[in-house]
Amino acid sequence: MYLNYIGMLVGLIIALINIFDPQFEGFMRLVMVSGGLLVFMLHLKIVLDKKRSKAVKENETKS
Repeated sequence: MYLNYIGMLVGLIIALINIFDPQFEGFMRLVMVSGGLLVFMLHLKIVLDKKRSKAVKENETKS
């Protein structure tokens, strides 16, 4: 689970660094920002799905 949080952090850092301090110009900058945001969103989706399935399992055992 912690690896997903690290993946989210890395994706966000990549996107923010390339927005505020661009090391690349033009299309490559767009690719780096898009890729960073994509990594962030994919790891966020994984984390939220795991939390939702965990909550569903807890509700099923209580009922």
